[in-house]
This record gives sequence, C-alpha cells and structure tokens, in this order.
Amino acid sequence: MYRYILNIVLLTCLVSCKPDKGKDVPEIDLHHSVVLDEDQLLLGKVKDMSWENDSVLVIVDSNQDGFLHFVHLSDKKVSEYGKIGQGPGEFLLVGAVYPDMNNRPILFDVSKKECFMMQHGDEGIPFRSLFSLADSLICFEMLPVQHDRYIVTGLYKHNRFTVLDGNGKKVGDFGEYPYRNEEERKVDGFILGDVYQGKLAASPHRNRFVQAIYKAKILTFYEQSGEHWNLVKEIQESFPKYKYNSPAIETDTPVGYLDVCATEKYVYALYSGKNYRDDKDAAFSGYTIEVYGWDGTLQKRYQSDVPLKVIEVSRDDGSLYAIAYHPDPVLVQFPLFEQ
Repeated sequence: MYRYILNIVLLTCLVSCKPDKGKDVPEIDLHHSVVLDEDQLLLGKVKDMSWENDSVLVIVDSNQDGFLHFVHLSDKKVSEYGKIGQGPGEFLLVGAVYPDMNNRPILFDVSKKECFMMQHGDEGIPFRSLFSLADSLICFEMLPVQHDRYIVTGLYKHNRFTVLDGNGKKVGDFGEYPYRNEEERKVDGFILGDVYQGKLAASPHRNRFVQAIYKAKILTFYEQSGEHWNLVKEIQESFPKYKYNSPAIETDTPVGYLDVCATEKYVYALYSGKNYRDDKDAAFSGYTIEVYGWDGTLQKRYQSDVPLKVIEVSRDDGSLYAIAYHPDPVLVQFPLFEQ
C-alpha cells in the first residue's frame, strides 16, 4: 500500500507542478536585425506566423484581401494570397496556419467552420477545402498531428481537447482544464474553455504538442503514445481573475503567453506579463521568450530589445523570427547559435 501511494504522489508531481523558483537558468539578451521594413512588407494586425518550408514564412495578417503574406527569405520577395468572402476558396476569419506532416500549410476558418489546405499550382496557391465541421463543434484552433488527425481547441463541456480524423469527424477527446482549486474545477466546461484558450505548437514529427495559455502563465505539454495523448507536464505559475459564472477576465489580470513555436528539441514561448488596465497596447506584446525542453524543463530565457507580437524559430534552432513593433510592425530576426 505504501508503494502504491508513493507512486501516485510521484505521478502527480510529474504532470502538474509549480516552477522551481530557485533554479537558475541563463538569461540572454537578443539584438534584432530588420528582415523587411514597413516599406517592403506592409502589415496590419498580425495574428500568426508559420513556416511553409525552410526558407518561406507565412504571416497571417488582419482580415483583408491578401491577408496571407508568403515571405521568401532567400531573396526577400513577398507574395500575397487569400481573399475575404463567403465564396469557394474565400475566407472570413483565419487565426493561424499550421503545417501538416508533409509541410502543407493547413488553415482553419473559424467563422465558416471549414478546414483548408494550401497547394501550389500553376496559377498561384489554390486553397482546397478538406472538410467542414458539424454545427455542434465550436472550434478555435486546429493542429495537424500524426495519422491524419487534428487536435482541436474550443468550447467543450467535459474535455479540453477534441481529436478529429481526416474527414473532420470527432474520434476522441482528452485533457482537463487548468484549475486553481476545487471550486474552479467544478466551473462549467464552456466557461473554462473560453478562459483557458491558448496557442498550440507541435514538434516537426507531430507526436508532441504544447499549449500556451493567453490569460494565464500556464504551459501544458503532451506526448503521443499509440492512439492516446499523455500529459507530460503542466506548469502553472498564475491563474486569471474572473467570476466563475462568466468568462470575463478582470482587467488587472496579467496577459500570459502571446505565442508559442517549437522544434524537435525545444519549445519557445513568448510571454507578456503586462495587464490591460495599465497599458492595453503594451499588454499584447512581449520581450521575454522562455525556452523549454519537451519534458517541460525550463532551459533559458531570451530578452528581446524590441516588443514582439508573434514568433517563429528555424528548424535548426539557429534563428528566431518575429513580428516586432519598430514602432510599426516589421519582420525581424535574432541569431541564436552565437548566444
């Protein structure tokens, strides 16, 4: 019996824990260089940035025609695609782009509840519809993983994540929402689903993923085992302030993670820590990039010399790209190998 209890205690410490405040990790200053300025790349309210391949970045901008910017880093040429509208191959609200196992960018239109795949053709980049979701599914983000599956976040009554197959059909769900105490644990799942939304990122092999929470300093690491997704670690450093009968967050709650990206080796999380009440503009940019191993261990912290909105890292962990406020939004690069 003693050994059984000890194993339970060890498992609890493994998957949900507070950070080790006494652990020293390197704090490294980063100095940017501008890749494309506002005259070369006109940006509005950038939502996301991802790779199409090793030399082409895809930037998701505010919802207007040409909201997808394809930046060719080799020659700094920019191509723009994406038409706003309700017709075939048109979009209403796209928040993020994720590459699948074959590096084909996947888009999810939240308003149309439709998933698209980008494929190069003779006449630019067509957008092929993969599937539409059932009306009963309320989804915010859709992350391609192994075995033609998708991890989806949204408003769900009982579980934190839903798993869809290649046809958009629900094949499973898993995960528990974060909670500060037993009282919050009993809050309606639809409220918790709204409060604890965040950005997703997967390893290149798509067998691991992380969620970085927007409204709290919480990072959650998962790893695939067969058909199941196992919680590796959840780091809980802060919780949002809100009344449990409504998802409305109090304005003095510090904003958590603005963005997250990953390689096979590391997870990079952009942290704000500022609140909306004190500075509504500064709250949605950050200077601190935390770097974790896939076991959830903090490895180092980078400090940017300019405020950042979104980030993406090269697959060899050698360069970090970001949209920075300079003061207008521009694409910048930070070398990491020499740090």
